[in-house]
Amino acid sequence: MAAKNLRIDQLELDVSNPRFNKADGQPEAMQRIIDDQDVKLANLAESIVGDGLNPMDRLLVIKSPHRSGKYVVLEGNRRTAALKLLRNPAILTGLEVRSGLQKRFDKLAQAFDPKSVEPIPCYEVANRTEANIWLAQRHSGENEGRGIVNWSGVAGSRFRGTDPALQALDFVRQHAELSSDQKKLLDGRFPITTLDRLLSTPSVRSILGFEIKNNKLLTSLPPEEAIKPLRRIVLDLAEGRENVTKLKVVSQQVDYVAKFRRSDTPDLLKKTGQPRALEGITEKDFAEEKSPRDKRKSNRIAPRYAIVPRSCKLNVTNPKVGEIYQELRTLRLDKYPNAIAVLLRVFMETSVDHYLSDVANPSIPLTVVTGGGDKDKSLQKKIEEAIDDMVAHGAAKKDFEGVKRGLSIKSHPLSVDLLHSYIHSRFVGATERELTVAWDSAQPFFDRIWS
Repeated sequence: MAAKNLRIDQLELDVSNPRFNKADGQPEAMQRIIDDQDVKLANLAESIVGDGLNPMDRLLVIKSPHRSGKYVVLEGNRRTAALKLLRNPAILTGLEVRSGLQKRFDKLAQAFDPKSVEPIPCYEVANRTEANIWLAQRHSGENEGRGIVNWSGVAGSRFRGTDPALQALDFVRQHAELSSDQKKLLDGRFPITTLDRLLSTPSVRSILGFEIKNNKLLTSLPPEEAIKPLRRIVLDLAEGRENVTKLKVVSQQVDYVAKFRRSDTPDLLKKTGQPRALEGITEKDFAEEKSPRDKRKSNRIAPRYAIVPRSCKLNVTNPKVGEIYQELRTLRLDKYPNAIAVLLRVFMETSVDHYLSDVANPSIPLTVVTGGGDKDKSLQKKIEEAIDDMVAHGAAKKDFEGVKRGLSIKSHPLSVDLLHSYIHSRFVGATERELTVAWDSAQPFFDRIWS
């Protein structure tokens, strides 16, 4: 086995080429390739004339069993056929070839110089059995990574250069606080062409507050507003709620974005200054605080995709509780309200248990002694004891008014009874409004626990 550099006239087509039934000699093998490939063969020949042979691919050959100094090509028969026709288009004489195809080869042959490709890089194997390992890898698909793994649409877009759709996708991936599962969907077979179809429609861009100049996606919206519709669109496509069939024509596209909920629709009145490229927006731009004057101008509530607002940064040190907290930060309220309700209940109790056992000094027991033995304290009791301990150690009582009110009113979204019902009742479901009120009431309590 060795690398070899060969001339075109040393190469023979494989009469046992898997692309067709076994041929009876070289002319018939050439005819079979022409019948199978037709214009594709001319396109390949045109590429060879213009760009040469692909330097990443060698021909795989074995010694010819019939002719000394000749080699049968086991991998690269299309290239070999194109090279032979370019070197000598008279080979087509006697073969059945469309006149248009023959004229094209005649013209290409006039522009072809064999020296531009010779010597041709090849690799010789001892026999077909040895070659079959490599042929199977190349022609049997990805084969769990053993073969050639095709690029996804996203990878293809990156190769061609960042287009507006890829800019939008990267913007959402970086700044939309996605869960790990959501990020995996974006990194997989994401339908980038459908996103491009949407953003290429001027009326859609107008509704969303974007424009395209010099292949850059631009906006005058603040980052918090710009990300709203893009996050919605990207997740709808990634999770399969929308697809190219539903968004094929402009009327469908406009109808789709026009029906976004308020939390997914940008406030176009907030446009300011000159449009800037989405690629240039950083996390710092999201974190910049509004001036007092800006705050007075608007009483709008920032978009709330998850129960935990973006501004909340708890330092959760317990690994399991930390995982629960991260899920609460990423699960979408509009999609998973019941799952979030259950997680909120679990987060509340595990946080309180952490405080009573690991923060309070001295620690406060999680059980109470009864005539029948130790019994777990109720969640409400533990919350009350935690608050009393916090106040005793300098916390302001007013910080816990929301929690206390939630505990004392059964209809309150933070009511322990309601939290229990989310888990145990078949009939009690959570709403986005109830969950956000519950979190906002409890956040000062959580801040104190995980400070």
